Amino acid sequence: MRVERCVRALFAIFPLVLLASCGGGAGSSSSTGGSGTQTASVYTIGTDQPLPSVISCQLTVTGVTVHNSVTNTDESVFSGSQMIDFAQLSGLHQLMDLNSVPTGTYTSATVTFSNPVIGFINVPGGGGEPTIQTVNGTLSMGSVMVTFANAFVLNAADLVGLRMDFDLRQSLATDSNGNITGAVNPVFQMALLNSTNADVSIDDFLAGYVEASGNGNFIVQGPHGRQWTVETNDNTIFDDSDVPMSSYTPNTILAITGSLDPVSMGIVANEIQVVSNSGFYFGGLFTWINPATGPATSADVYVRDELPVVSGVEPGDITTLPLNGSEIYKIGHINLPITTLLFNNSALAAGQRVGVGGTLDTSGATPQLTVKRVVLRRQGQAGTLAGNVVVNSGNNGSFQLTDNWTAGVLLPAPLTVLTTNDTVFINLSGLSALQGAATTTPLRVVGFVIVDPGLSPAAPVLVARSVEQLPAD
Repeated sequence: MRVERCVRALFAIFPLVLLASCGGGAGSSSSTGGSGTQTASVYTIGTDQPLPSVISCQLTVTGVTVHNSVTNTDESVFSGSQMIDFAQLSGLHQLMDLNSVPTGTYTSATVTFSNPVIGFINVPGGGGEPTIQTVNGTLSMGSVMVTFANAFVLNAADLVGLRMDFDLRQSLATDSNGNITGAVNPVFQMALLNSTNADVSIDDFLAGYVEASGNGNFIVQGPHGRQWTVETNDNTIFDDSDVPMSSYTPNTILAITGSLDPVSMGIVANEIQVVSNSGFYFGGLFTWINPATGPATSADVYVRDELPVVSGVEPGDITTLPLNGSEIYKIGHINLPITTLLFNNSALAAGQRVGVGGTLDTSGATPQLTVKRVVLRRQGQAGTLAGNVVVNSGNNGSFQLTDNWTAGVLLPAPLTVLTTNDTVFINLSGLSALQGAATTTPLRVVGFVIVDPGLSPAAPVLVARSVEQLPAD
């Protein structure tokens, strides 16, 4: 397995964000290069738009630049090259990099890439374990330049983000029967946004714990080997009472949600979850649970990312996990509308996004993983409103979604979405705005897929952290 290289940051799991600076943006300590040039800071985040059954769309990103019209130069905001899997990011934002660029007026962004590989789910018609089919794609172009709708002024010490949204639906060509042809015609949407904008926040940033740094803060190591300071406060939610921060070790791997501080450039954590306390982690999507009901003895996982690198199982493979019920099962912070919604070895379902932590024995010819921790992680599902909108009180209620996104072929159709008064509605006034809305209304829901035992038979539902109305195609 390889370290997760497509962490929704730069272009990825979901919109690319490169934080630079923006006129009138949040202030921070200014930096000056050796030549005396004033600079602003840029960090990178990514996301994407959906396409049915596509579970992976990997591109090797070799560069990202933003154009300074004052100096007529293209400034790099991405270090090195990295394989990014755009298909895993629907609605999620992943931090990838942070760089400085000269002040000035920025008018466009350009991304260069190569080596497209597309993966999609095959579900046997008569039932049985799904498989993954891959296609080596062909690019119609090796770079894309997008002109910003409005020129963006970067002042000294500003911190902003460049959001890049990779549109799978328009980028991947299909034939008359809707089958992927392998032709890739990249379509991106890009915008520079102030660092306080929710569209450049950080979701589920995976990093290994390094050491404490005082005042409730600590150091982690993320992609590219870069170290980041994580800042906590009274509002930070720790999802794991069994693993307090004081017991973190270099074997602890964390998922962090929050934002970048415009002064310190540290990650201000809203939520911290331990995804592994045993030195090994991989994340992915359940594709098959055995047996289908009752305590699971094994589960197939489509592997998307891992820490550290292990040969034998690569991202893009399906691997089988042995389960015996002794594993610790966790859900991120969520206000459950139904107290019976649980996550354990009797409540697993194909289509759930999970992180798996454990110990890894590499002494033999084949690496052996002992699962210690299974963490249910946020995921984005997109599609159109299917109706059946129920408003119990305020935003507490439900609706159904015709789910066209990655895991949609693994989840019930239509998919029931549960909302609470803590659900954030984007481009919508609230749950009641969906009452009477057309069934062609495009939506993206970010939340947790949890098995509801109250349904007959028990079936997965999506508990929403956010519901966003998307632009019509």
